[in-house]
Amino acid sequence: MNKRPRLIVNNGNQSPWRQHLEKRRKPRRPWYLRRAWLQATLAVVAAIVIFSYYTGDFDNAPQTAVSFTNQMIGRQQLYVIDGDTIHYNGERIRIANIDTPEITQAKCDSELKRGLEAKAFLKELIDGRPLIINRGDPHTGRMTDQYGRTLALVSTGGRDVGTILVQRRLARPWTGRRMPWC
Repeated sequence: MNKRPRLIVNNGNQSPWRQHLEKRRKPRRPWYLRRAWLQATLAVVAAIVIFSYYTGDFDNAPQTAVSFTNQMIGRQQLYVIDGDTIHYNGERIRIANIDTPEITQAKCDSELKRGLEAKAFLKELIDGRPLIINRGDPHTGRMTDQYGRTLALVSTGGRDVGTILVQRRLARPWTGRRMPWC
């Protein structure tokens, strides 16, 4: 043991050096605020959540489906992409109740030919006429499909466009999955 006596003072006075260190010490922030990358990640996640909520990507978010009733659609606003998809005012709309042959990914020449016929007939059918666009799939209630297109029922002149295409044998009723056309 050490023969030197130890001096123990516990009267609340600290050494000048200890007082200097205490003045310089800043209060500690919580662990989740100490890392800059964590702060940035939290900010990005918050922005994504807020953006998704207001754009309607969450299933429980309020859906703001708008129907255009008897609205005359101008030529510059409407473009027919294929037999079951139109591009209206910056929005891709997929006719919800039908399936038509593909044009861009046709499996055979017969499918391509039928797809081009369906596109031409759809363009002729809706060109320059008032359209009624009811957004949302009536069977599933979904607002968009897996490709981000708006699902909607489109009608003109009091008749459903999908039903007309099915009657002309240019489309078939949508069963929930694609069926081969070849």
